[in-house]
Amino acid sequence: MPGVWILDPAPRMQNQSLMEDAVTATGIRPSDLPAPPKGAIRIVQACSRDGVDSGDLAAIVTNDPILTAELLRVANSAYFGLVSQVRSVPRAVAILGNRALRNLMLCISMRDALRAESIPGFDIEAYWEDALRRAVSARSLAAVAALDADECFTVGLLQDFGLLVMLYLNPQQVGHWQALARATPEARRELELELFHTSHDQVGLMLATNWGLPSDLGAAMGYHHEGPAEDTPQQGLSLRQVAACADWMAAVYRCDDKREAIQQTRTLLMTNFAVAAEQCDALLQSVSESLAEAATAMGMRVGEQIPFEGVLREANLRLAEENLSYQELTWRLEQTLAERNQIAGELQRELQLAREVQKSLLPASMLLPGISGLNLSARAVSGDFYDYYQLTDGRVAFCLADVSGKGMHAALLMAKTASLFRCLGKGIQEPGKLLAMLNREIFETSVRGMFVTMLAGVLDPSSGRVTLSSAGHLPALHLGGGALIAEYPAQAPPLGVNPDSLFPSDTFELRGGCLYLYTDGLLEAYVGDRRLEHDGLMRLLLQHAHLPLGKRAQAIAAAARNSNGGVEDDLTLVIIEDCGSHVRQ
Repeated sequence: MPGVWILDPAPRMQNQSLMEDAVTATGIRPSDLPAPPKGAIRIVQACSRDGVDSGDLAAIVTNDPILTAELLRVANSAYFGLVSQVRSVPRAVAILGNRALRNLMLCISMRDALRAESIPGFDIEAYWEDALRRAVSARSLAAVAALDADECFTVGLLQDFGLLVMLYLNPQQVGHWQALARATPEARRELELELFHTSHDQVGLMLATNWGLPSDLGAAMGYHHEGPAEDTPQQGLSLRQVAACADWMAAVYRCDDKREAIQQTRTLLMTNFAVAAEQCDALLQSVSESLAEAATAMGMRVGEQIPFEGVLREANLRLAEENLSYQELTWRLEQTLAERNQIAGELQRELQLAREVQKSLLPASMLLPGISGLNLSARAVSGDFYDYYQLTDGRVAFCLADVSGKGMHAALLMAKTASLFRCLGKGIQEPGKLLAMLNREIFETSVRGMFVTMLAGVLDPSSGRVTLSSAGHLPALHLGGGALIAEYPAQAPPLGVNPDSLFPSDTFELRGGCLYLYTDGLLEAYVGDRRLEHDGLMRLLLQHAHLPLGKRAQAIAAAARNSNGGVEDDLTLVIIEDCGSHVRQ
């Protein structure tokens, strides 16, 4: 089981509040965290105390034979090599100094805190190669940041250790390692939050606090993605900037989107350290050149490295492929748009032809005296229609109908119903019986539950007598003398609902008045800021009752048009006037 070991309780007392905040943020308890080698942590903490001389530090190191061997090996490596070879710990400690010794011990501690067997199925060598690349990147920035090179290396190696801890605590997420490794730094952090509900920098801050690490290192581990705490010293701020830049420099070699990584690296180096693009590329080149040497010094293994020129070629090749894909996409889009315009043009021509055919089904305006109608379509074609024609005995058959729905399917049913009305109506002159016949025909062939509301009637101009039958339509309004005389509501359902429906008729005389038939496009039209509805429609009809029949329908429809001159719903109106009343008088 992982444990926590701290030699000196003072750092824990000083950072208790910070630790509590970290526990709240990550949901990880201190006891969940892996413990570094005791001897290494003892040396790290001793290096941070005032008054500790090289003799005391050498004595602590020599108490641990493994650390002694590691220190001498790393100190004499080509990457961290001293001015001359050293063969004793006291000599190495004296030459290195407290800070360099502390940094070397931290690197060894992190390397050994979790071994390969700690996370089953995880390629820990690949993780350490990425971490080492960040460390080498950070070390390359030491000169431009005016910081100690070994301290920068330590920060780079430590800054993403929290990710290793999260995988250690959540081994079921190991399968997401490749996605994490190949993402850009910001995308990787977002994926961490999704997978672990915390991130490597939050866990890193908790580690730094729990292990009693110096505050400047803790600031770099915990805040290289977000702004640091207000009381962070300048050393910590500078190390945080180095860590943020090193993260993106390493991503240049690892992430999928290398163009973004290169651009972001150049931007960060210019913003933080005034490093121009050419110098930035030189620093990136040094990373690939130094990685194998650093891996040997740290006792790690890394694969063959791609030089920065190869990364640039890959990024440019991908850019060329994306440009080609973009050009091909643009060409295909242009081709699709041209095809769409061609199809739209053909469809528009077809709709125009359908509109002309539909208009041909409507009667000519004022074809017969005493009756007038109009149809305004909300779309290219309408689901409303009206018709009237003279029978052989001089009477006039008329109708007004509204098909359910809108668009082409409603227009087709309208055309069918209009044709049936004119064809069957010449032989069946009783409105109720005609509607019954239409109902059976529509019911047999209707699709998707469509239906038709319809008013059908016969006018005798000589007597002003009307016989009217309604199939689920709005009430016909009989007006005269500036008032409503009667309403004739539907007494049967719409056509196409029930094949056995009966359609009663009303018979009445106009007596010098007018009969108004209309669809819901007029009843629900806006006049001003309100829909007409029943009372508004009555006012509108009475307001225009004095106009001649030919102008009256147009004036009523004009009042119902919207600001663009159109209508929201198909609008149809038929007015039947008792034009023979003066003869009878």
